[in-house]
Amino acid sequence: MEINIKRVHVGAEIEKRRVELGISKSELGRRIGVTQQHVNRILDRETMETSRLVKVSEALDYNFFLLFCPVPQQISAHLAAVSLQGNAHNIIGEAELASQLSKEQAEVESQKETIKLLREQITHLESHLNDKERIIKFLEERR
Repeated sequence: MEINIKRVHVGAEIEKRRVELGISKSELGRRIGVTQQHVNRILDRETMETSRLVKVSEALDYNFFLLFCPVPQQISAHLAAVSLQGNAHNIIGEAELASQLSKEQAEVESQKETIKLLREQITHLESHLNDKERIIKFLEERR
């Protein structure tokens, strides 16, 4: 069994998300209960304690754990819950969920269209087959 675990510089990823959200270092510190100086140390670190990473994930509305083990192209149970019920609290971000859901819905629609076209082709081919069978029967009867 192959385990696909990526090496991630956690501090750099946190910094990227912080900047993306436009949150100051002091605001991030307030959200996770540390000083701005401690935030600076966090952003420089390649690794982080799991409990601290959970707090940062909640503070920045992003699941940093997914960076280590990317989920293959499939709908997670959480994403399915959001699509079926319309609301759910998550730690990977509403925008990311909406984006994933939109992509999955587009893929489903594309597959439905493909199925429709294939069914039409099957019907068309069955018609041709029936015509050929009638021609064969007709020719056999003429012998």
